Amino acid sequence: AKCSFQFTRRASTPPPAMAKWSTGLCECCANPGGVGLCIRTCCCPCTVTGDINSKTQTCPCGFIGGCTCGCCCMPCFMLGATPKVMPDETGLRALCCSCMPCTSCCYLEQVYREIVIKKESSPSQMEMK
Repeated sequence: AKCSFQFTRRASTPPPAMAKWSTGLCECCANPGGVGLCIRTCCCPCTVTGDINSKTQTCPCGFIGGCTCGCCCMPCFMLGATPKVMPDETGLRALCCSCMPCTSCCYLEQVYREIVIKKESSPSQMEMK
């Protein structure tokens, strides 16, 4: 019995595109927020997760719910909140950046700044007179 194998090349699919953030992960003191956001995130990150939750509604109870979820399990909270801010962002990056001590505050700031930037750039409704 003769055995023969044919190897065919599969069409390679490009990797998924990375999300386009307005600010970089290491731009901790970037605007909006600046140094104040950096200090607030380092000293009391639950207030930043509260602000993020008040905009994304990742968990119930608005600001208080975000503070509670952020204190109890920030990686899980960020895993749920980040896709609402950046739909192209991978869950793996959100989880890894939130778990690592050297990037958790930076990533929290980056998500918060993105919310503020998107809010500022979205067209607002004009008041009718």
